[in-house]
Amino acid sequence: MKDIDNLYYDAMELLDDGRSGAKKAEKLLLKAVAIDPHSPQTYIGLVQIYGVIKNKKKIEECVKKAYTETVKKIPVWPKTMFWGDMDNRAYMRAVQYRADPYADKGEKEKAIELYRLLLRLNPNDNQGVRYTLSGVYAGIGGEKINEMFDEGNAKQNWDKLENLVKEQNTKHKFWKEPKY
Repeated sequence: MKDIDNLYYDAMELLDDGRSGAKKAEKLLLKAVAIDPHSPQTYIGLVQIYGVIKNKKKIEECVKKAYTETVKKIPVWPKTMFWGDMDNRAYMRAVQYRADPYADKGEKEKAIELYRLLLRLNPNDNQGVRYTLSGVYAGIGGEKINEMFDEGNAKQNWDKLENLVKEQNTKHKFWKEPKY
């Protein structure tokens, strides 16, 4: 598994070089697939690569494969699955990446089920799933949520997103803010 992890992290570093790095990164991850065709992390890496290359068909294939392999490895979800454990991240990304197209295609119930699963597994929501789920409930697509994030980052003020979460959470009760 160490070889696969090394190939993954080397590939992710190559993405800093844009499209030219993406092609090199793809070769590394296809090598990882040859070693272990059941690694969700490898398919998550390929999703990133195909995002840079803008190959929607390959993104969709890899998202489905990452999710399928995740469900095979974890047929019964644990009570919690914290983001802080690096081994969990690929699984959690696979679930989120599988939910996103459902949300984008209007299959709200399927998306909501997966986003709620992630919030149950990782109640601190290190992925920001609460924002995406709020958007689904409000009828706002992922692209608009991303624009709101970008605006918040630019202004260092995420009030629009936080207000969206508060408004939708009041109606749908999907998240409890952590108490530190």
